[in-house]
Amino acid sequence: MFNTWYTFWTLVVLIPLPIFLAVLLNSKSALFKNFFRSALFIPALTSVIVAGIFFRLFFAGMETTIPNQIMKALGQEPQVWTFQYHTAMIAFVIIATWRWLGVNIVYFLAGLQGIPQELYEAAEIDGANAISKFFHITLPGLKPVIIYVLTISIYAGYAMFAESYILYPNARTPGNIGLTAVLYLYQQGFDHNRLGFASAIGIALL
Repeated sequence: MFNTWYTFWTLVVLIPLPIFLAVLLNSKSALFKNFFRSALFIPALTSVIVAGIFFRLFFAGMETTIPNQIMKALGQEPQVWTFQYHTAMIAFVIIATWRWLGVNIVYFLAGLQGIPQELYEAAEIDGANAISKFFHITLPGLKPVIIYVLTISIYAGYAMFAESYILYPNARTPGNIGLTAVLYLYQQGFDHNRLGFASAIGIALL
């Protein structure tokens, strides 16, 4: 169940937000476009191990961590983020957003390059505003890319392993919080020595 909700929330964040940012970066008035394109893509090139260790410390239960400092400023008690279902979900979605936002922006930027500018020029002549052009030209033009990103995002959501494995040492998730299909496969195959069952899970994921 955690895996399904994780996939759902990553889709909610990692499709609309990259589209919006890609449109901004693709606009003629955008400043430092090349810088932001490169900067947003850097997390995808970062080692998952290094990033996982960083986020394990970032979401630790200490009062000095940034999330708990924010909670304290809001008058809330510090949280052990990865040991409660809802806060763990927030943590995992933040990690996924940090890691894949730039990649999806690149996909949508490529899609935007394929939309003929003549369509926008004709729409301007007809008096269409920016919102109308977005919903009647940009989104339909991005449909193939959206379907592609949707497909790979669903697969990535169910195939997520490294983040859970690093955030929870020895793949021990408290109360199955953060338990994904691939992590469950790992537990069954290597912790319980049920290699046949683990292989069946792997085949199902394919």
